[in-house]
Amino acid sequence: MSSSPKERCKYWGNCFRKNKDHLSQYLHPFDISKPAVSPSSSSKNGVKSGTTPGSIARKSDKLPSSSNPVAGQRGPDKTKLSADTSTKSITSGRSGSSTSVKTSPISGIGGSSSSSGKRNLISEEIKRWELDPSTRLPQPSPGERKRRRITQTIQHDRYYFTKVVGHPDKFSDDIALSFRDILSLDGKLTKTWQFTYVVDLDWLLEEYPENAAEGPIFLFLGEKQAAEVQNQIMQQKKTTSQPKKYSRIIVVPASLPLAYGTHHTKLMILQSEHGIRVVIHTANLIQVDWSVKSQGVWISPLCPLLPEGDQNDTSDDTDCLRFNSYLLKYLGSYSTSATDQLIRILKKYDMTGVTQVKLVGGIPGMHNDSLYGTLRLQKLLSLYVEDSKVRPGWRIVANCSSIGSLGSTASEWFDKFVRALQTTNSGVDNSRQALFQLVFPTVDMIRNSLEGYCGGASVPYHLATHRRQSWLRDHMCHWESKSHGRSRVVPHIKSYTRLSPDMKSAAWFLLTSANLSKAAWGQLLDDGRFRIRSYELGVLFVKGDPQKVYNKDDSCGVLVPYSLPPRPYSKTDKPWIADLKYSQLDTHGNKWPVDTDNQLFKEVG
Repeated sequence: MSSSPKERCKYWGNCFRKNKDHLSQYLHPFDISKPAVSPSSSSKNGVKSGTTPGSIARKSDKLPSSSNPVAGQRGPDKTKLSADTSTKSITSGRSGSSTSVKTSPISGIGGSSSSSGKRNLISEEIKRWELDPSTRLPQPSPGERKRRRITQTIQHDRYYFTKVVGHPDKFSDDIALSFRDILSLDGKLTKTWQFTYVVDLDWLLEEYPENAAEGPIFLFLGEKQAAEVQNQIMQQKKTTSQPKKYSRIIVVPASLPLAYGTHHTKLMILQSEHGIRVVIHTANLIQVDWSVKSQGVWISPLCPLLPEGDQNDTSDDTDCLRFNSYLLKYLGSYSTSATDQLIRILKKYDMTGVTQVKLVGGIPGMHNDSLYGTLRLQKLLSLYVEDSKVRPGWRIVANCSSIGSLGSTASEWFDKFVRALQTTNSGVDNSRQALFQLVFPTVDMIRNSLEGYCGGASVPYHLATHRRQSWLRDHMCHWESKSHGRSRVVPHIKSYTRLSPDMKSAAWFLLTSANLSKAAWGQLLDDGRFRIRSYELGVLFVKGDPQKVYNKDDSCGVLVPYSLPPRPYSKTDKPWIADLKYSQLDTHGNKWPVDTDNQLFKEVG
């Protein structure tokens, strides 16, 4: 008795699903290996003899060729399918003689006489689909195809690079994301919340895709930047022909009670008709940060709406170890009506599925708990890093785009910071200090970068600060990113990690907005209070057991943005100092400083 035929997939040639159960249960154009009609009948119906329904569907469908990696994952290759047909011996009930009949491995499309009628129906359906355009489903646009591919491919236990204009695809790892890619993930956006340090309003509005062209944009900035942007919006409303375009931006100033503090957090919260996503990254909302910089982006799973009347209850999580608990606590610290409204909205969504990362943030002020800065990271490491798994010799490697004033000696703050980062479940080991390496661009790297000296404007390390802490140079290593093709792409990404001596394993990895500074990480004062000056936010990847470092051959593991092992500075190497003059010409034939009218000449965080 033959098995029943597979039901036709309702999406037919437009199906992008790769689930094996779905592919085995439903019929797709690429499942058909040979026509079930005779050569004579096929020519009468307008189908050339020897042409397979699979090839007909593929031609009309404009499906990707078999060399396309996405198409290759959706179903068996047509030529392999033909080769896999098997011969069965069927015995006639009357004569007892055996007849060899070719049968297809696809359920319901075989050579048995009982299934011939069903086989012909399938063949007729394919021909009707080919000849009658009205029966075809609409083809997705290239943008929609791209969105589906990204949504299906993206993983939440790792971060991704941002796209670089002109960057070869072979260096994009699995996927590299643009700002618009992120905004386009989930269909129509109803509201978005953007937290940043610097913003270019015109660029921001141009980047918002059509699916997000009307919803309000809540823009969180430091007090000074917020006032400037608010004035800019008022001027644009008076002079532009499209004042409504700027009316959708709602500027929210973040209070900065301490001197030298900044609103440095890089966070997006995207509400769509399907749910909410949280995106934590390292880029400002300006064009250069999203087109010619090395940046990192982490994207949460899509969080669905809870049943009506239900809401997140975080009262039992006093240490804010769960993602939603910490996020709500962090946002509540802004103490604005806009964040209060956002918190009420977030409580209506199910975030229990966001378990891949832990949040590490910073809120300006004096603190008596371990919720922020170094104390927060230290608390998490004490809970999730086993001392027996991190043996002596495991080093700490960091990279950043700015360095603050750390003190005239390492013992003032730096040594305490390093010891905090080597915390395990056995506590802080003060008997030995791990090797600390700081990946930071040299003058030569900036000069030879894709941007030339202009790229150094986003790496604001100053001469006076460097002279006060000359000891830090002994820890500095080159920014090189050969396996990712980003050695000439100025780094604006910030990361901290604990690596094994052979550089093949990582105990943990932190992607964050926090540069190497007291303002970002905090400082323990003599009275026992902990002072932080800036807003910061990052995601910690930690799983108890050390994870292997990302390998392009198998595309998994902890992604480290620079080459390993880091190469220490030689005696002649010099760190990039933004307020020094350089007369040697860069890749664009410029000296430094360049013409200050150049739009790229900005000092950004």
